[in-house]
Amino acid sequence: MTKRKQTSNNDARVAAIVTGLFAAAVILFFIFSKSSQHIRPHRAAATEAGDMYLPNENAKPTEKARVPVPHPVVVPGSGGKIAFILDDWGQSMVNCRYLEEIPEPLAVSILPGLRHSKDVASCAARGHKVAMLHLPMEAMQNFDSYYPPNYLIKTTMSPALVTRILDADLAQLPSVEGVNNHMGSKATADGPLMRIILRTLRARGLFFVDSMTSSHSVAAAVAQEMGVRFARRNVFLDNVNTRPAIVKQIVILARIARRRGYAVAIGHDRHLTMQVLKDEIPWLESQGFQIVSIKDLLQKR
Repeated sequence: MTKRKQTSNNDARVAAIVTGLFAAAVILFFIFSKSSQHIRPHRAAATEAGDMYLPNENAKPTEKARVPVPHPVVVPGSGGKIAFILDDWGQSMVNCRYLEEIPEPLAVSILPGLRHSKDVASCAARGHKVAMLHLPMEAMQNFDSYYPPNYLIKTTMSPALVTRILDADLAQLPSVEGVNNHMGSKATADGPLMRIILRTLRARGLFFVDSMTSSHSVAAAVAQEMGVRFARRNVFLDNVNTRPAIVKQIVILARIARRRGYAVAIGHDRHLTMQVLKDEIPWLESQGFQIVSIKDLLQKR
């Protein structure tokens, strides 16, 4: 009898404990459910209100929610046409790779009689770039000691000598389609000399671009008088050879092109200049500017 009574009491205790634990579990579940119902609407409301600090539950853990930014549609060519001429080629082939890496049309102006003058002309052809003769011409300052005899075309030369030098320079580079002056602040201000030079270019169907090394140049007036295709430089890109300075010149160039409908820039055979052009030409195109060859600019202007 005593053992039965003890067993009965133990069973009752176990039943009471189980019942108590079950009741506690039910109470905790009820409290947790109520708490969750209060939290979720608050979180959803915050997300709908655009609280960007809350994570997007559909995104990966490292992803951040983004707000779409509308981009204006730019019509190609609406900003104007831009032509780039790059001077002083012929001393090295180092930057020739850019002529193939930059798909847009550029003009390469080559100094005659240098070690790589003909090689650069071939490189320009492979990159589908316009080749020009960078014609050495007399400056106001005397640079005779820097150049061989009869390398610079001078105002004191006879017409026959001027023609002979120009013909020899063009014979070295038969693929050139135009000419621009290397230096030449004194020569381009001399009407009779410019007539001799432009007469030869007209006979060969070549254009002339005035590098504008002098504000006294008469090249434009003589070219118009003689019916020679002509343009003048608007901006020098790299007189200051730093990236910020070159980018600043490109911005100025863009303003001119937007205002006038076209603009001509001259830079040089330098690594930094070529790299900046490679980086910045896509930006110009994204702003509606069309990069054209100087030859096409003269034909379609």
